[in-house]
Amino acid sequence: MNPNEIRILKEIEAAESQDDAAFAERIAEGPGLPLRYKLIAGAIGLVGLVLVMMFPANLAFGVAGYLVLVAIGTDALRRRPVRPFGETPMQFFHRMTAGLFANTTVVEPSLD
Repeated sequence: MNPNEIRILKEIEAAESQDDAAFAERIAEGPGLPLRYKLIAGAIGLVGLVLVMMFPANLAFGVAGYLVLVAIGTDALRRRPVRPFGETPMQFFHRMTAGLFANTTVVEPSLD
């Protein structure tokens, strides 16, 4: 793109963010999974968890539940990228764990 096109796109983006802030924020977050898919995946995950919990009754229930959970997890990861574009793996990890394991202390290297 030439600089003029980039300038026009930035002007459109600035105008859009001023006119409809909620829409601009939703677009900046990137694509999300539809509510219907989330509900169906949650129900299937719950069925898989129930089957795993029925493991003491029969080994086949536990194996079937495990396979259901692996299948729904794989499908969810396939439908949505794991991390947003431009985010490092460490930033993704800290975002997913809500900063629980983030080390905020800085250690200066020394030869002592």
